[in-house]
Amino acid sequence: RVYFSLTSSLSSQGKMCDAIDFGLGALEQFGETLPSNLDDGKVIAEYLVHTSALLAQLDVEEVLKKEMAQDESKKFVVQLLGNLILPSFEGRRWLCPVISSRMVQLTLAHGIFKESAVAFALFGAVVSRSPEGITQGYGLSKIALSLVKRPDTKGHLSRVYAAVYGLINCFVEPLQACEESHKYAYEAGLCTGDVEFANANALLVGCAGTQSGSDLQSLANQLSLYNGKMKEMNTKTFLTPTQVYECFASNLVGETDDPTELSYGGKDLLSNMSETQNEISLKNQYYFTRMFLAYVFGRYELAAEMADQYRKVVPTMRNPRLANEIFYLALIALASADEEAKSEARDAAAV
Repeated sequence: RVYFSLTSSLSSQGKMCDAIDFGLGALEQFGETLPSNLDDGKVIAEYLVHTSALLAQLDVEEVLKKEMAQDESKKFVVQLLGNLILPSFEGRRWLCPVISSRMVQLTLAHGIFKESAVAFALFGAVVSRSPEGITQGYGLSKIALSLVKRPDTKGHLSRVYAAVYGLINCFVEPLQACEESHKYAYEAGLCTGDVEFANANALLVGCAGTQSGSDLQSLANQLSLYNGKMKEMNTKTFLTPTQVYECFASNLVGETDDPTELSYGGKDLLSNMSETQNEISLKNQYYFTRMFLAYVFGRYELAAEMADQYRKVVPTMRNPRLANEIFYLALIALASADEEAKSEARDAAAV
């Protein structure tokens, strides 16, 4: 239990890399080692392909009928791997697919663990990164949702919903349905003490809500409540990105002096991001929302500047913003070309 408590404590403090290093060291003590050369993309790809091939031969009903795993050492390993999901996702994203892959392998070999639903959900998100993997990913999400309903695997609903509705089903089902699932998972996470993943679902409420036509005033109020709770509990991992979406919604309903700025408490949110581990994901959200706002409010030069910054910080996982990201990048390119053409025409007329 000491291992779990320390990794969770380090994670909640935002010390993601420290949590990962400690967890990997603990795993080695129990004879569990992940592939070497994890800085090598080819090594990671081969490991994931192997797991994907195992799953391609899978009889879904057979998996759902599996008995609970009995090996106590393997239970410990899978539980600790599960504890490293959030730190790896936020601190070393190349490790997250490997962790989920190993959890799936152990489930297939030893039986169902309490964390198996999380494993299938997260590995489904990994394979869904490419369009051709969506079908397999969606199938794995259904397995995860079935497993999380079993009485012997309860307690991880918030984690499963974050992966399933935030990274897989958002490309298959209506975003409005995903938003409601995240709201439910937020409350479930708080009830079970899974606070960090409750907050992950709060963030995903903002992500889905701003892309799916939700009432913006209600959404801004909801996100304000989530952010207030995070500050009250001193959990910082998802605070700044959720504040980005709160500001985004508030700007669109006219509650700010400059609707193209993203500031919270009089401070630009970009300045908060240097204090976090996962700057790429945060900056991606920041630059996307600002380029969207700049375009909508006719500040095309600023929109082009934000679009340029956005392209430099593309995250590793696809997300519900994908369609709007592509759409607004194209609109901004057209607007910039039109402004340039008008400028040239004015210069020519002046001559």
